[in-house]
Amino acid sequence: MKYLLTMLCLLVTSSAFAHQDHALGENLHFAYHIAFWSLCALVAYKGFVWFRAKKNHKQQ
Repeated sequence: MKYLLTMLCLLVTSSAFAHQDHALGENLHFAYHIAFWSLCALVAYKGFVWFRAKKNHKQQ
């Protein structure tokens, strides 16, 4: 639970930090958002695949 809370806090604060630097301009700021959320989706997907593989391996 401690790790889940830590990851949630990092996710929320990282998103907030993205809005402090508007010196990048609107296009690069938007690109940062795309990269950040793509990385979050990739981590969630890999976690799901890992959990499913572990569950299948345990059943065999």
